[in-house]
Amino acid sequence: SSGINAEYGWMCGGYLYIMPCSRVGHIFRKKHPYTFPDGNGKTYSMNTKLVAEVWMDKYKELFYQNRPSARFSEIGDISGRIKLREDLQCNDFQWYLDNIYPELHIPQTTLVTVSQEGWCLDSMGGGDTPVGLYKCHGSGGNQNWKVDSANKKVQQNDDCLTVAETGLLLLDCQTGNMNQQFELNTEFHSLYNSYHNVCITITNPRNRAVGVGDCKAQQWDIKEV
Repeated sequence: SSGINAEYGWMCGGYLYIMPCSRVGHIFRKKHPYTFPDGNGKTYSMNTKLVAEVWMDKYKELFYQNRPSARFSEIGDISGRIKLREDLQCNDFQWYLDNIYPELHIPQTTLVTVSQEGWCLDSMGGGDTPVGLYKCHGSGGNQNWKVDSANKKVQQNDDCLTVAETGLLLLDCQTGNMNQQFELNTEFHSLYNSYHNVCITITNPRNRAVGVGDCKAQQWDIKEV
Protein backbone atom coordinates (compact mmCIF):
# COMPACT_ATOMS: atom_id res chain seq x y z
CA SER A 1 0.00 0.00 0.00
CA SER A 2 1.36 3.41 -0.97
CA GLY A 3 -1.08 5.31 1.24
CA ILE A 4 -2.09 7.35 -1.79
CA ASN A 5 -5.57 7.97 -0.36
CA ALA A 6 -3.99 9.68 2.66
CA GLU A 7 -1.26 11.54 0.80
CA TYR A 8 -3.32 13.12 -1.96
CA GLY A 9 -6.82 12.62 -0.62
CA TRP A 10 -8.63 13.73 2.47
CA MET A 11 -5.70 14.98 4.53
CA CYS A 12 -4.66 17.43 1.85
CA GLY A 13 -8.09 18.74 0.87
CA GLY A 14 -9.04 16.18 -1.74
CA TYR A 15 -12.34 14.38 -2.15
CA LEU A 16 -13.54 10.86 -2.78
CA TYR A 17 -16.73 10.60 -4.82
CA ILE A 18 -19.07 7.62 -4.63
CA MET A 19 -20.99 7.29 -7.88
CA PRO A 20 -24.44 5.64 -7.79
CA CYS A 21 -24.56 2.21 -9.45
CA SER A 22 -20.79 2.21 -9.97
CA ARG A 23 -18.83 -1.04 -9.80
CA VAL A 24 -15.27 -1.25 -8.55
CA GLY A 25 -13.15 -4.36 -8.99
CA HIS A 26 -9.64 -5.45 -8.16
CA ILE A 27 -8.04 -7.94 -10.56
CA PHE A 28 -5.24 -10.03 -9.09
CA ARG A 29 -2.56 -11.30 -11.44
CA LYS A 30 -1.13 -14.79 -11.09
CA LYS A 31 2.25 -13.16 -10.55
CA HIS A 32 3.70 -9.68 -10.26
CA PRO A 33 4.99 -8.09 -13.48
CA TYR A 34 7.90 -6.73 -11.46
CA THR A 35 10.31 -8.10 -8.89
CA PHE A 36 11.07 -7.38 -5.24
CA PRO A 37 14.87 -7.31 -4.95
CA ASP A 38 14.69 -7.30 -1.14
CA GLY A 39 11.74 -9.69 -0.91
CA ASN A 40 8.00 -9.03 -0.83
CA GLY A 41 7.79 -8.81 2.96
CA LYS A 42 10.61 -6.30 3.29
CA THR A 43 9.18 -4.13 0.50
CA TYR A 44 5.76 -4.11 2.20
CA SER A 45 7.40 -3.15 5.50
CA MET A 46 9.26 -0.26 3.86
CA ASN A 47 6.12 1.07 2.12
CA THR A 48 3.94 0.95 5.22
CA LYS A 49 6.66 2.50 7.38
CA LEU A 50 6.96 5.33 4.85
CA VAL A 51 3.24 6.09 5.23
CA ALA A 52 3.45 5.89 9.02
CA GLU A 53 6.46 8.21 9.30
CA VAL A 54 5.12 10.86 6.92
CA TRP A 55 1.41 10.87 7.71
CA MET A 56 0.43 9.22 11.00
CA ASP A 57 2.11 11.58 13.50
CA LYS A 58 1.97 10.19 17.06
CA TYR A 59 -0.25 7.31 15.91
CA LYS A 60 2.71 5.76 14.11
CA GLU A 61 3.54 4.10 17.45
CA LEU A 62 0.44 1.93 17.07
CA PHE A 63 1.83 0.78 13.73
CA TYR A 64 5.16 -0.12 15.32
CA GLN A 65 3.44 -1.97 18.15
CA ASN A 66 1.86 -4.27 15.56
CA ARG A 67 4.89 -4.40 13.26
CA PRO A 68 7.91 -3.99 15.57
CA SER A 69 10.35 -5.24 12.92
CA ALA A 70 9.45 -2.21 10.77
CA ARG A 71 11.44 0.02 13.12
CA PHE A 72 14.56 -1.38 11.52
CA SER A 73 13.41 -1.01 7.89
CA GLU A 74 15.45 1.46 5.83
CA ILE A 75 13.23 3.95 3.98
CA GLY A 76 15.81 6.53 2.93
CA ASP A 77 15.40 10.30 3.02
CA ILE A 78 11.75 11.32 3.56
CA SER A 79 12.38 15.05 3.98
CA GLY A 80 10.92 15.73 0.51
CA ARG A 81 7.63 14.03 1.40
CA ILE A 82 7.42 15.85 4.71
CA LYS A 83 8.05 19.17 2.95
CA LEU A 84 5.32 18.33 0.42
CA ARG A 85 2.88 17.76 3.26
CA GLU A 86 3.85 21.14 4.73
CA ASP A 87 3.64 22.94 1.38
CA LEU A 88 0.18 21.54 0.70
CA GLN A 89 -0.88 22.54 4.23
CA CYS A 90 -2.29 19.09 4.83
CA ASN A 91 -4.27 18.28 7.93
CA ASP A 92 -2.78 16.13 10.65
CA PHE A 93 -3.75 12.54 11.32
CA GLN A 94 -5.88 13.49 14.32
CA TRP A 95 -8.05 15.56 11.95
CA TYR A 96 -8.39 12.50 9.71
CA LEU A 97 -9.56 10.39 12.66
CA ASP A 98 -11.98 13.05 13.93
CA ASN A 99 -13.53 14.00 10.60
CA ILE A 100 -13.09 11.15 8.12
CA TYR A 101 -13.03 7.98 10.19
CA PRO A 102 -14.51 8.81 13.64
CA GLU A 103 -15.91 5.30 14.04
CA LEU A 104 -12.42 3.77 13.92
CA HIS A 105 -11.54 2.12 17.23
CA ILE A 106 -8.17 3.29 18.54
CA PRO A 107 -6.74 0.56 20.76
CA GLN A 108 -5.62 1.63 24.23
CA THR A 109 -2.38 -0.30 24.26
CA THR A 110 1.03 0.02 25.86
CA LEU A 111 4.22 -1.59 24.59
CA VAL A 112 6.41 -2.91 27.40
CA THR A 113 9.32 -5.15 28.29
CA VAL A 114 9.06 -7.43 31.32
CA SER A 115 12.31 -8.42 33.00
CA GLN A 116 14.19 -9.57 36.09
CA GLU A 117 17.88 -8.84 36.60
CA GLY A 118 18.67 -8.48 32.92
CA TRP A 119 16.58 -11.45 31.77
CA CYS A 120 13.48 -10.59 29.70
CA LEU A 121 10.18 -12.34 29.19
CA ASP A 122 10.57 -13.73 25.67
CA SER A 123 8.03 -15.46 23.44
CA MET A 124 10.78 -17.76 22.14
CA GLY A 125 9.04 -17.75 18.76
CA GLY A 126 5.57 -18.63 20.05
CA GLY A 127 3.41 -21.59 19.08
CA ASP A 128 4.09 -24.80 21.03
CA THR A 129 7.31 -23.35 22.46
CA PRO A 130 6.63 -22.07 25.99
CA VAL A 131 7.34 -18.45 26.83
CA GLY A 132 10.59 -18.19 28.77
CA LEU A 133 13.45 -15.92 29.76
CA TYR A 134 16.17 -14.71 27.42
CA LYS A 135 18.96 -12.22 27.97
CA CYS A 136 17.56 -8.72 27.35
CA HIS A 137 18.84 -7.37 24.02
CA GLY A 138 16.82 -4.15 23.61
CA SER A 139 15.94 -4.93 19.98
CA GLY A 140 12.23 -5.52 20.52
CA GLY A 141 10.84 -8.47 18.63
CA ASN A 142 10.10 -11.43 20.91
CA GLN A 143 10.71 -9.31 24.03
CA ASN A 144 8.19 -6.53 23.36
CA TRP A 145 4.70 -7.11 24.72
CA LYS A 146 1.59 -5.15 23.77
CA VAL A 147 -0.72 -4.67 26.75
CA ASP A 148 -4.34 -4.09 25.70
CA SER A 149 -5.93 -2.71 28.88
CA ALA A 150 -9.47 -2.51 27.49
CA ASN A 151 -9.60 -6.17 26.47
CA LYS A 152 -7.23 -7.50 29.15
CA LYS A 153 -4.83 -9.06 26.67
CA VAL A 154 -1.06 -9.21 26.47
CA GLN A 155 -0.05 -9.77 22.87
CA GLN A 156 2.56 -10.05 20.18
CA ASN A 157 0.97 -9.37 16.79
CA ASP A 158 -2.29 -11.39 16.77
CA ASP A 159 -1.20 -13.90 19.41
CA CYS A 160 -1.98 -13.67 23.13
CA LEU A 161 -0.17 -14.72 26.30
CA THR A 162 -2.01 -17.83 27.47
CA VAL A 163 -2.02 -19.92 30.65
CA ALA A 164 -1.44 -23.59 29.74
CA GLU A 165 -0.57 -26.83 31.52
CA THR A 166 2.96 -26.63 30.12
CA GLY A 167 3.48 -23.04 31.31
CA LEU A 168 2.85 -19.88 29.32
CA LEU A 169 2.22 -20.06 25.59
CA LEU A 170 1.68 -17.48 22.87
CA LEU A 171 -1.44 -18.60 21.00
CA ASP A 172 -4.13 -17.15 18.73
CA CYS A 173 -6.19 -14.55 20.59
CA GLN A 174 -9.71 -15.79 21.38
CA THR A 175 -12.59 -13.70 22.68
CA GLY A 176 -13.75 -14.98 26.05
CA ASN A 177 -10.71 -17.19 26.69
CA MET A 178 -10.06 -16.63 30.42
CA ASN A 179 -6.62 -18.23 30.12
CA GLN A 180 -5.65 -15.16 28.07
CA GLN A 181 -7.03 -12.57 30.49
CA PHE A 182 -3.85 -10.72 31.46
CA GLU A 183 -3.31 -7.14 32.57
CA LEU A 184 -0.64 -4.97 34.15
CA ASN A 185 -0.84 -4.95 37.93
CA THR A 186 1.10 -2.15 39.57
CA GLU A 187 0.57 -3.53 43.09
CA PHE A 188 2.26 -6.84 42.27
CA HIS A 189 4.59 -5.38 39.59
CA SER A 190 3.59 -8.20 37.29
CA LEU A 191 1.26 -9.43 34.55
CA TYR A 192 -1.88 -10.59 36.34
CA ASN A 193 -4.58 -13.08 35.35
CA SER A 194 -7.63 -12.17 37.43
CA TYR A 195 -9.62 -15.26 36.42
CA HIS A 196 -7.05 -17.63 37.95
CA ASN A 197 -5.81 -14.99 40.45
CA VAL A 198 -2.17 -15.65 39.47
CA CYS A 199 0.81 -13.71 38.13
CA ILE A 200 3.64 -14.68 35.82
CA THR A 201 6.36 -16.46 37.79
CA ILE A 202 9.77 -17.96 37.13
CA THR A 203 9.08 -21.63 37.81
CA ASN A 204 12.56 -23.02 37.11
CA PRO A 205 15.49 -20.56 37.22
CA ARG A 206 17.94 -23.14 35.88
CA ASN A 207 16.23 -23.57 32.52
CA ARG A 208 14.61 -20.09 32.66
CA ALA A 209 11.07 -21.47 32.53
CA VAL A 210 8.12 -19.13 33.19
CA GLY A 211 4.63 -20.05 34.32
CA VAL A 212 2.09 -18.61 36.75
CA GLY A 213 1.87 -18.61 40.53
CA ASP A 214 1.50 -16.56 43.71
CA CYS A 215 1.49 -12.85 42.85
CA LYS A 216 3.47 -11.99 45.99
CA ALA A 217 6.30 -14.37 45.15
CA GLN A 218 8.11 -12.23 42.56
CA GLN A 219 8.21 -8.71 41.22
CA TRP A 220 9.12 -7.76 37.66
CA ASP A 221 10.65 -4.67 36.12
CA ILE A 222 8.05 -3.53 33.59
CA LYS A 223 9.12 -0.64 31.32
CA GLU A 224 7.34 1.12 28.49
CA VAL A 225 9.20 0.94 25.20
